Amino acid sequence: MIPTVHDVAHHAKVSISTVSRVINDSAPVSAEKKERVIAAIKALKFTPNPAARRLLGLASRTIGVILPYITGEFFADLLHGLDTTAKQHDYLLMVSSSRRLETDFIAAFESMNRRVDGMVIMVPELTADRVLSVVNPVFPFVFLNTKSQDQKINTVNFDNYGGMADVARHISDLGHKRIAFIRGPDDAFDAQQRRQGFFEAAPSELEILEFPGDFSFENGYDTAQEILRLRPRPTAIVAVNDLGALGALRALLENGVSVPNEIAVTGFDGTKSADFATPSLTTVNVPIGVLAAKAVDILVSRIAGVPADELHCPVMPLELIPRESSIRAT
Repeated sequence: MIPTVHDVAHHAKVSISTVSRVINDSAPVSAEKKERVIAAIKALKFTPNPAARRLLGLASRTIGVILPYITGEFFADLLHGLDTTAKQHDYLLMVSSSRRLETDFIAAFESMNRRVDGMVIMVPELTADRVLSVVNPVFPFVFLNTKSQDQKINTVNFDNYGGMADVARHISDLGHKRIAFIRGPDDAFDAQQRRQGFFEAAPSELEILEFPGDFSFENGYDTAQEILRLRPRPTAIVAVNDLGALGALRALLENGVSVPNEIAVTGFDGTKSADFATPSLTTVNVPIGVLAAKAVDILVSRIAGVPADELHCPVMPLELIPRESSIRAT
């Protein structure tokens, strides 16, 4: 039979609550009792949870992942890439979300602390330096799409700025002069970089009307309805992510607006939905699988003892994918 916590308690001649406190490191236990519990775990070959494995000096073979959200196509693809690469290294994932709230991030982090061998952290609403000022990791970590001022912190970032600068040049080259720009959350690092890239690359004669956004389909849809009431109407809508752009596209089509003949639409992320939309959506392709694999590869190297300063990852360039939503048929 597979040994249980009751067997460990009986073998160590302690209570089940004592075994639990030792395994989860949740309350003080005398050194003598702790030694008996650990000896019982080893003698019975009890398979403990990740926290107990770390207590016993064993690798948990688990990687923690904290993302802003775990729903939506972008994050689903990202999780798939992280999970695929982790399995190639014989690791499993423990996943949670911050919902873009610092309090929720801290709670998720503390729940994983001491339970995993390392962690991939994506918190564009915070900086890596801020994260490390409010939590105390006891394991290696890699930040993904997160701002960091410390070159010794491992980060895997992609070129949000350059990708959106390409969008600005693309829209300008098509002859558009009056543009509606749907930005992302004001406190999000990636949204800030995308906005900066667009505005700094856009020609000075371009008239840009800004609208608040939150990366959601609903926001893109509602904002496009507002844009349609403007006179004169913009001839292009630029959203800082695909989901918002797809929401805008839906609103335009429901109102009988020809895309791109009356209003062009662009997004950012390179999701599969952008390709399959009607019309297909012009976007900036983010190689999500490559980014996920790079983050896990670096983390596994850190877990194996490679120093952080030997694993620098340059910012990854992105590619603009022009499609039907901005390019008129000839």
